[in-house]
Amino acid sequence: MAKKKWGQNFLIQQEVVDSIVQAADVKNGDSILEIGPGLGMLTTALLEHNADVTAVEIDPELCGKLRKRFENEKRFTLLEMDAMELSPEALAGLIPAPAKVVANLPYNIATPLILRMLPVRNAWRSLTLMVQLEVAERICATPASGKVYGPLSLVGALGFESAIIKKIPPESFKPVPKVDSAVIRLLPRDSGLTSENENRFLKWSQLLFQQRRKTLMNGIRQHFPEWFQNHGDSLRKYFGLRRPETLDFTEWMNLFSDYMKIEQNEIR
Repeated sequence: MAKKKWGQNFLIQQEVVDSIVQAADVKNGDSILEIGPGLGMLTTALLEHNADVTAVEIDPELCGKLRKRFENEKRFTLLEMDAMELSPEALAGLIPAPAKVVANLPYNIATPLILRMLPVRNAWRSLTLMVQLEVAERICATPASGKVYGPLSLVGALGFESAIIKKIPPESFKPVPKVDSAVIRLLPRDSGLTSENENRFLKWSQLLFQQRRKTLMNGIRQHFPEWFQNHGDSLRKYFGLRRPETLDFTEWMNLFSDYMKIEQNEIR
């Protein structure tokens, strides 16, 4: 049984496992990081494709079962630890780059783990992840997606080319979760920003997204009063009564670039 505190739901359908491996384009000799291997069903499929698998598992009981299951498998390495306690750099350093991340992530760590991987995403060629459907939709959303578009969508667009590969029904797992899941593929991309400014962009945009039903101008006035006071007229000319949820990623990046230029000029 899964332990609720770790949010684990074990895959039980081989065709779903096969679709994850296919989406990850696992090839002979690939170096793969698997977080939350559970009982090892996905691990087995990865090893059958002659990949080198480094698995990170927090549950001591599951670690015992995994060691027994793969005791004669030279391509398998098990690390008994909590991935969420590792720094981004330590996470990226678990296996030599470039590698792939392939995992059925526990629901409760999916979003924070992706955020943790963002600044070191170039350590991996791709991330193929099973996550809660709602999280998948938020990461891959655009303004046309409606209410699922938000700060997490900007994370997805900032660091990755993201796509939902397949929706997965609850009965594919044991215990059966109360929500649908999805396989997503994230391909790292360069945002053009430094790691420091990426972090700044995410905090800045999250502030402006807080009151999504209010206009962007209201958010700027509330959170960045000097910017609003000194440049309100030109901002109003471009954005008028638009709400944050109507700006696409390119518009967010352009607005952030303008904000940074203005701030730097005012500091001088």
